Amino acid sequence: MKTDPKETLMKLQWKILTAPVICLSLGLAPLAMAAQNDVVATVNGETIQQKDVDGYIRDFNLSPEQAKRHDLIINELVSRELVYQDALKKKLDKRADVVAELEQVRVKILLNAAVREAMQANPITEDEMKKEYQAQLPKMQQQEFKARHILVKTEDEGKAIITALERGADFSTLANEKSLDSSAKDGGDLGWFPAGQMVEPFAAAVGGMKKGSHSKAPVQTQFGWHVIALDDTRQGKAPDYETIKPQLQNFLQQRHIAAYLEKLRSGAKIDVKAP
Repeated sequence: MKTDPKETLMKLQWKILTAPVICLSLGLAPLAMAAQNDVVATVNGETIQQKDVDGYIRDFNLSPEQAKRHDLIINELVSRELVYQDALKKKLDKRADVVAELEQVRVKILLNAAVREAMQANPITEDEMKKEYQAQLPKMQQQEFKARHILVKTEDEGKAIITALERGADFSTLANEKSLDSSAKDGGDLGWFPAGQMVEPFAAAVGGMKKGSHSKAPVQTQFGWHVIALDDTRQGKAPDYETIKPQLQNFLQQRHIAAYLEKLRSGAKIDVKAP
């Protein structure tokens, strides 16, 4: 199966988060039973309140359109309550394996609460993000390359292609005929990219080439053997501050968490037993 060059060579950096749909979620904590008058349903005498509906909408990040379907949400909350009551009736909360799982959930909640409190005590400031942006600018302004490549299975195939190029063969024609990559139909063209977005052997090879040249030896990566032609180079342009601000915030949040953990470690007595 042919692969897209930017799917095979470029490192994936982003993940897609999908919103949950309304469904029976047995892994969720049981409903909170608060003494309020905004009751929307009762199940065997136990109340489901509007705050439970609001919490469900918030926890599952429902869209405004989904949030309007109170009938479906209440039906889901009723289903959860029925299953919860059945679990209590069967004394599942007393079973050893369930007790262990509940303790794990309790620990996770406390861990998250402790980290949130630490972050609130030491929040990320606008000045801190701007300073980090300036510090990262040189890395974001890396040189960019415009290159083509021919992907083959073996080193010998790559050497044969290089020999053909040195005898005057056209790179794009060879890519169209020989390359296993889907870029073959475009003459092996990979477009513009910073070297850091390519797998390391490929990036190192491109970084050491002169504009207008091709690799003198095949370059091996996990995808096979590459013959590379470097067509052009340019200085990369860094994204503006507002564009990259969410990533800066996430980066600094991880740094704050690391500092919080290091502080805990420095004040703790830790004895790790050898396996």
